[in-house]
Amino acid sequence: MLKNIKLHIKKFVTTHYIVVTLAIALQIQITLFANDDYLGLRISLADILIPFLGVFIVHSLITKKSTWPKFILPFTLIWLTAMAAVMSAALINGYIVNKEISSWALINKYSGFWLLISYFLLGGWIITNTKDMRYTLSLFTSIFTTFFVITITLSAAMVFLQYIAPFKLWLPNYPWDGFMANRNAFMILFIMSFIFIIWGYADKTIIKPPWIKELFFIATPIFFIFNDSRTGWIASAILVFILFAKEPIKRAKLVAPALLLGCLIAYSSYYVTKHNNVLYAKQAQHFLAMINNSKDDMDYFGDQKRYLAVEDGIELYQKYNPLVGAGLGSYKPFQIEKRGEFIDVMDFTALWLLVETGAVGISVFIAFFITCAWCLYKQGYAISSSPYHRAMLIFLIMFAAMSILHELMYIRILWFSIGLALAHSYSDSTKRML
Repeated sequence: MLKNIKLHIKKFVTTHYIVVTLAIALQIQITLFANDDYLGLRISLADILIPFLGVFIVHSLITKKSTWPKFILPFTLIWLTAMAAVMSAALINGYIVNKEISSWALINKYSGFWLLISYFLLGGWIITNTKDMRYTLSLFTSIFTTFFVITITLSAAMVFLQYIAPFKLWLPNYPWDGFMANRNAFMILFIMSFIFIIWGYADKTIIKPPWIKELFFIATPIFFIFNDSRTGWIASAILVFILFAKEPIKRAKLVAPALLLGCLIAYSSYYVTKHNNVLYAKQAQHFLAMINNSKDDMDYFGDQKRYLAVEDGIELYQKYNPLVGAGLGSYKPFQIEKRGEFIDVMDFTALWLLVETGAVGISVFIAFFITCAWCLYKQGYAISSSPYHRAMLIFLIMFAAMSILHELMYIRILWFSIGLALAHSYSDSTKRML
């Protein structure tokens, strides 16, 4: 195995190193500057690398060692400019409405959006300037899925090892948030990995090494229990149908042994957590409260806060111009004025886009993603039969569905992986090599 890894590394070029690094770093989030008045700046570990990559890429463009990213998405720069204009107008509108620009609006929403565009362009630049697009995409899917599977495997192992480890294991405190510090964001990584696994059965090159598939299904049952993302459960049920839509008996035989072993591990994990609650882990308490039908479950109170977020968001939208919305950052002062306290953010992508950017803003974003989906469909089915583009089409659909109930637009992996998919043509194998 080590020999194969060394052989792969020997033929690595610059773009391959970047892809491998981002496939891992994009699965790790950290929160900075949080205090009583500010929810904090949640960034990906990869965000720290972006400025350095930006300088490197600009230098390579100036010295003509690389070329500007080329996209199969029609009018790419116009789309990106339109979305940036929407966010800029919303920021200005927020200042007009609130007589100030909040840190949340300026840093998290506005500046954060420019970071998303950077990831999209970065993905495009990599594919435009890599030697072999197929190999690069396979490298990304393999490293991304492998790191995720290792993460959930470690999470499961730490649930049991906490009793014999000579030191406190930090991961069991929030074992199923992974390194994302948010269970729904972590579920997005699961959905993406699951999709890559599914297409790995149809195309042997998309996931390497092959044993990652078995390990994925061994860890899946316990992940399902403790991650406790109900939206993720629904999305996963759809993916199970897709998995067995082709060669159901053959695939069932391949999946069944690993899945059965995973179910036994998940079953035994209940008895491990029943009395200890895995060092009082949040998700373990959710699980026990759920099976006991207890309203003390934190998810119950979380749902109440979501209902209030919807109610206040709709009321705020009706209060201002429906075309342009209430502006970035208007939700918090509105809720404080109405309820005397800030209860929660509007963690629904569709809702906050509608409320703060208006009908025009949400329409631009929806049109952009629909156009992306159409391009993915053409590359995956009509023009060529790219397994990566097929996988990303399903991922984009799952993302859109889950965004109705969660704020997921700022998941960096979405923009980077879509940028990889929409750059150049899958049938074009003559690329520059840095």
